[in-house]
Amino acid sequence: MNEPSSHSDQARKRRRGWILAFVFCFALIMGPGPGIMLVNTAKPFAGLPPIYLWGLLWYVVEVVVVILAFRLVWSDDDTG
Repeated sequence: MNEPSSHSDQARKRRRGWILAFVFCFALIMGPGPGIMLVNTAKPFAGLPPIYLWGLLWYVVEVVVVILAFRLVWSDDDTG
């Protein structure tokens, strides 16, 4: 009787995994890629060059994706 919920949980984890993988790949491309052209100015923002903040932003996105993947996709929820 526990099988259908297990199947739906696996499908949900698989879907979350694909979404997180897409976001991670997007962040990998936008960090050093074409996004740099959007912020390549000499005006500092909050005392830092915008290009530095741009790279830092995408690094934080990648770290958050890895943490979410660890908690939501890679976890073992076989307690029930």
